[in-house]
Amino acid sequence: MLKDFSESQILELASYTGKMILQNGGEVYRTEDVIGRVGKHFGYEVDAFVTLTCIVVSIKGADGKYYSQVTRIKGRDLNLNKIHKFNNAIRHIDEYTYEEFFQKLKYIEKNFYLEFYRFVFGCTVIGATFPVMFNTWVNEIIIGGIGGFIVGIFLSFLNKYKVNSVITNILGGMICSSIACFATYMGYTEHTSVIIISDLMIFVPGIAFVNTIRDLTSGDLIAGTSRFTEVIMVAASLAVGTGIVLKTFMSLGGVVY
Repeated sequence: MLKDFSESQILELASYTGKMILQNGGEVYRTEDVIGRVGKHFGYEVDAFVTLTCIVVSIKGADGKYYSQVTRIKGRDLNLNKIHKFNNAIRHIDEYTYEEFFQKLKYIEKNFYLEFYRFVFGCTVIGATFPVMFNTWVNEIIIGGIGGFIVGIFLSFLNKYKVNSVITNILGGMICSSIACFATYMGYTEHTSVIIISDLMIFVPGIAFVNTIRDLTSGDLIAGTSRFTEVIMVAASLAVGTGIVLKTFMSLGGVVY
């Protein structure tokens, strides 16, 4: 395609595209790839350097000079539906003009959020199904499901107000262990640890951990190390929240099974 647009316009579009991919849970290599594809489509040579918190895009202009733009990533989520929509739009970029493609990306970003009831239902299913793996009774399945339901509502509330992830995970660990300890105290279960583990699985960053291994093995050490640190922080936060409640419960005479 002819270079019908200025360097600043292509920088803006490429950076925005990469930002949308990264903010919604896309991998670093995928973000760099789509930025390059957007630039190539409009006839420009584009290079990108991406970390989990920053995107740097450089473009070689028609005059031979290089132009660059830095985009700060302040928060990230996980929305695979949006990732799919963005990737599909990028694969069919030939069907859009510059303005149409930009508007398409903005439309996807403003829509396709995970509905509240689906999110809560998913958390409930996670909490209810993991006890089955430990060969427990129906009581644990029901309690785990109730815990997952409560955690789902709790997470939806905190995500709405964009609460810090560390605080979210600490509070999440406290809620999961509180539910399990209460059920144990009331005599509904003797498998406190199973209930805690089942509901904590909602918070476990499985995709981030897999991406960590992939980045490290492919030589992308910065992204891999960043994600590994993120995974460790999540695990530590959950452990702190869970430990606070368990310690309090046991100090009051409770017994953890």
